Amino acid sequence: MKLSYHVAAAEAGLTVEGILRKNLGFSRTMLRKLKRFSGVRVNGQEVLLNQRLQAGERLSIRLQFEGSTDIIPQPLPIDIKYEDEHLLIVDKPGNMLVHPLRHEPLNTLANAVLGHYNKDEELVYRPLSRLDRNTSGLVVVAKHAYAGCRLSRQLSSGELWKEYLAVVHGDLSPECGFIDLPIDRCKDSTIKHMVCAAGKRAVTFYRVEKHLAACTLVRLRTATGRTHQIRVHMSYIGHPLLGDSLYGGRVDDITRQALHCCLVRLKHPITGEVLEVEAPLPKEMEEVILKFLS
Repeated sequence: MKLSYHVAAAEAGLTVEGILRKNLGFSRTMLRKLKRFSGVRVNGQEVLLNQRLQAGERLSIRLQFEGSTDIIPQPLPIDIKYEDEHLLIVDKPGNMLVHPLRHEPLNTLANAVLGHYNKDEELVYRPLSRLDRNTSGLVVVAKHAYAGCRLSRQLSSGELWKEYLAVVHGDLSPECGFIDLPIDRCKDSTIKHMVCAAGKRAVTFYRVEKHLAACTLVRLRTATGRTHQIRVHMSYIGHPLLGDSLYGGRVDDITRQALHCCLVRLKHPITGEVLEVEAPLPKEMEEVILKFLS
């Protein structure tokens, strides 16, 4: 897979590296890989990155590099909401890991994605957003290192925007607001997290979608990406998620936390086009909402 770039008159005299860094946003790590794999050509000829360019010349940049992975591809069904040669957005079901574990090397989203790729694609798994095993919804996967680099910057800057739907215990009030409380790992647990003054800043915005009987359907957006952020914040303010036994939610009506990543908004890493992808609520969450309709 290659990216083409035509040198404009105003760019004449710039080096290949200058164009790649300033105009195309290549990181230093990416530039090192390009050097190692001779990944840049000008008018079809291999060049050094310090070569100066002339107006009208055409850069061709290789976007995929040799890579290795221990993940085993599997032909598992996956619900693809968007795909092109640079990007894949998948609706992950509940009870599926995003990454394999040492004792669970199979049946994860990683296995499914690599099983979906064709033989010409680089078998490297690059998820840009992660979900807990029992959280369903959209996961963004970059298909090559350059797309991964560009999307990672959007994630850091907040341009890559994710929204969630959750069913929480109690009647949430006020109708909208935000929670700005730091989060850290509990000292006596390898899994559980907590609000802690010494933790990292975590900000969650919320808006009530519907008041239900004894619970609330709420839409949330995270401005930071802390582990278990939504689950910890909602539990701390007295509204744990249904099914989230780790943080005080009851499991009578749903066997996993009622949390679903329903929307992803981002700029396409190559074209710059704004993409907004949605995923409907899974059946188990719809059933809970119907049960508690007042």
